[in-house]
Amino acid sequence: MKKWLAIVFAAAMVTGYMVKPDSVRSAATFADIDHHWSKDSIMKAVQAKYVDGYEDGTFKPDRTVSRAEFIKLAVSALKLPIDSSPSNEWYTPYLNTAVQAGIHRYEDFNQDINGPITRQEMSRIIVRATMKELQKPEVYMDDKAFVFNAAKQGLIQGLNGGELGLGEATTRAQSVTVVDRILRKNAGERLEVDKYAVGNAELLMKKTNMFTVMPEFFGGGAITGWDPDNLFVETPDGNYRGELDQVIAIDLEDPNDPNLKLLPPIEELKWDGLGNSYPVKDFMNSYVLLIKSIVIYNKDEQIYSKNMNYLPVTFVGIGTKNLKAFNKGELNTVAQLLTDSGFLTAYLFPKKGLTTNGEIAIKTYAPARPPHPNYMKTILNVLAPRTY
Repeated sequence: MKKWLAIVFAAAMVTGYMVKPDSVRSAATFADIDHHWSKDSIMKAVQAKYVDGYEDGTFKPDRTVSRAEFIKLAVSALKLPIDSSPSNEWYTPYLNTAVQAGIHRYEDFNQDINGPITRQEMSRIIVRATMKELQKPEVYMDDKAFVFNAAKQGLIQGLNGGELGLGEATTRAQSVTVVDRILRKNAGERLEVDKYAVGNAELLMKKTNMFTVMPEFFGGGAITGWDPDNLFVETPDGNYRGELDQVIAIDLEDPNDPNLKLLPPIEELKWDGLGNSYPVKDFMNSYVLLIKSIVIYNKDEQIYSKNMNYLPVTFVGIGTKNLKAFNKGELNTVAQLLTDSGFLTAYLFPKKGLTTNGEIAIKTYAPARPPHPNYMKTILNVLAPRTY
């Protein structure tokens, strides 16, 4: 994300610089932003008079911003009426104003308000500033949801490969850029969205990114909705429990997909066609669903398989046009991946050539030994096209 500002009084208190109104530098004269990625946002902010530079003619775009400074920047940019109550601290009027406007809550900061604001903390303020329903004091949203909404609206962009960097300190350049996005969003502009950041934020919040990466498969109307707190199987006899940690969607056609690194090298991957295996590199017009899971306990290995140290899943509603063709190398349904070392808990979804019965369900189960039945649980069921 991006950053912010020497505010007249704040600069004196926090950085030791006092920038008087008649000494504010225009962006055109800053000696340190000519080749900086945030130059345009800095220029807009200075021209709008909600941020300025330092007396030495610099902007210091990579200097960190405190929590108090960011609140002042947001309040000033939004042109909120400043609270006039007497105060001992320079930032108190801005803090009170932000709380009164519903874009901040006093309990949001448990640390020093003069310490650097993190990207996570900034997400709360910027999302509330663009979503009026969240400005009501009785409305609660957790931090993961704030990050997801910030990314989905384009208010924050990812770092390398969509990395969220939630614990990282925010810089002046990042702050100015983010506040500019707030103003543009509130003016009705559609912001550019970093799909990798959205996917990572969704993975953080929902334990999956498949709704972002594979919307044509899993974005339909929900019959059984996805609940990240319900991704487990616990048998009625109390002898077995397994949990899904993450369900990660990967687009093989996208060489920049940040989760490709979670797979073995493509050259080593094959898909299983009912006993015959075929190289994945010849079927890159596909997605992979990588399942991460764990068996919490198995107290009866006479009933539940001891050979599976993972929670198995199955996909229901997906058909095949021709199993013989599938066996001979036609990828017309979902196939499990493998390497020479064995099977992976990863599944190949062809983007074309797949059929369904109008629904796709993901189910997980406790793997019981015959004659005992598997204990199965549906974790998602959505409406889907009949052909792809």
